[in-house]
Amino acid sequence: MELRHLRYFVTVADAGNVSRAAVQLNITQPALSRQLRDLEGELGLPLFDRVGRRLHLTAEGENLLERTREILRSADALRERAGALAGGRTGTLRLGATAQTLESLISAFLTGFRRAWPGIDVRLVEDGGVRLRARVARGELHLALGAVPTGDDLRARPLFPVWVLAVMPPGHRLARRRAFEVGELDNETVLLLRRDFASRLRFDAACEAARARPRVLLEANDPHSLVSLARGGHGIAVVPSTTIFSRSGLRVAPLLRAGRAIGGSTAAVWDPRRHLPSYAQAFVDELFAYTRRSYPGKEFARLAPSTPPLNAPG
Repeated sequence: MELRHLRYFVTVADAGNVSRAAVQLNITQPALSRQLRDLEGELGLPLFDRVGRRLHLTAEGENLLERTREILRSADALRERAGALAGGRTGTLRLGATAQTLESLISAFLTGFRRAWPGIDVRLVEDGGVRLRARVARGELHLALGAVPTGDDLRARPLFPVWVLAVMPPGHRLARRRAFEVGELDNETVLLLRRDFASRLRFDAACEAARARPRVLLEANDPHSLVSLARGGHGIAVVPSTTIFSRSGLRVAPLLRAGRAIGGSTAAVWDPRRHLPSYAQAFVDELFAYTRRSYPGKEFARLAPSTPPLNAPG
């Protein structure tokens, strides 16, 4: 039995579909199907029930999945430990972030980091902030970039402030405001990210505190689709200040609650119970230094009263 067979098993189980898993693994679908059959033959039991185009874990597959994840995590930890013993200049760094953070921050930062650390293979995972923290806790990621965790065993180093922004066409009644209270969105049509994004959770909490009940036209995973709809006059898009988009034909204002900008901090998050390679700590240190000079949405610092401190919880 080879580790790659186990990785294939976990990837297919997570994807629920051989074709999607094959794309993620960069192998052909027939080759992946053969590898799964080989693994099932070696184990002597079926791992999946095939229902149409989807795969469902059998009871045996369910039983073996978490154990397989543990084996893969242990194998990764062994490689990382060996890399650390060899001097800490080689290894793999598994990093998770939201799509907007990857676009607005990591894309530029990673160029310099890879130049300084050519032996580190940085592998990126895109997901919502809530799910990213869960992945860190399960050992799937070394680091995640997102809201400062509260009430769990994870640790975090705040990097830069993030504000919740309202994006609207110039003809909207609130478009002339440099910033405005979330209560003014009562009964307004809004376009929101899903609830696994920290900015959405902050927005919901502020609305509840202000007793504001906006009308939700759409909940989406992509902030750019919300901005596009706002540009067309279909509502106010509520997005984090890490979102990059053209301001042409739009007005953008930070949202306030009781005179304070709604927001928090984006932080580097890790699990202190697991081994953190020295190059992962170097990544955090260099990213912290980078965000001292520049960070996405910095232009809103002067527009957002009572800027959230960098140690504010997410």
